[in-house]
Amino acid sequence: MSVLLRGQKMRKSHVGIASVLRLYCIGAFFALPALAGEFSAAQNPRPECPADFFVKSAVIFDSITICGTKSVPDDKLSHAAQVAAQWLDNDQNGRVDEPRLLAKLHDNQPVLVMSARGFRSRAIDKIMDRLDQRVGQDLAADETAPSRRDERDASQEEIHHLIVNAGWISLAPQLFSDRRAVRSALYAAWQQAETKRLYDYDDWTCDDSCKVVEFFYLATAAYLGSAIDVAHDELRVKTRADLKQKLPQVTAVIETKDYVYPRQMWPDGSYPHEKNIRFSK
Repeated sequence: MSVLLRGQKMRKSHVGIASVLRLYCIGAFFALPALAGEFSAAQNPRPECPADFFVKSAVIFDSITICGTKSVPDDKLSHAAQVAAQWLDNDQNGRVDEPRLLAKLHDNQPVLVMSARGFRSRAIDKIMDRLDQRVGQDLAADETAPSRRDERDASQEEIHHLIVNAGWISLAPQLFSDRRAVRSALYAAWQQAETKRLYDYDDWTCDDSCKVVEFFYLATAAYLGSAIDVAHDELRVKTRADLKQKLPQVTAVIETKDYVYPRQMWPDGSYPHEKNIRFSK
């Protein structure tokens, strides 16, 4: 997604993931004033992170890096790391479900950048200057692991976007590409949903590639039973049974026998294998 704006997505082109700098950002950009000094240079910034105001980090399966400012609570960063682990190890047996995905993640070096309530434009500029060829996504701590059960946990969506764009699209473009020119199975499934008027993402900043990625997340939420994520009317199919009946094309992508896509459980931030997450000290 690009250079971000408001609390939507930072979109910057959807050309080949490995060759294009893209920072995906859904959330609280410009929504609230930054906490005092949150984006000031730190004395000991994390070297694996793309700005000098990140002071804590987690690395998941040696493939996804999560970076947090000093204003990000440790428990929020830990929750996001465990959600990331569950997207990769969805059956929670301690191993990545699709080992071939790791090579693509290593190539694209995905990084989730966390702030307390959203990034300022100058902070984003700093991040963009140092992302190089990495694929990035932002997440606000105040949208992560909410205390109320009727509030959506944004970490599940943002990390799904990150893994799709840094991993799945590169691994199997014929299945997962968000590009019209590729004519992937997922792109065709999105077109089917729009034609049937079962999906509508009304955001002028979101181009077709963006809508494909958003659609795939919501379809996955319906398939895995996250009712709160499909409570709104963007996707009008709410359950796995309805998805199979009304949108068989996207169901076929999720259930592909050629790759092991997450289809066991909805990530809840309670991952049992601590050895697969390395936290900074």
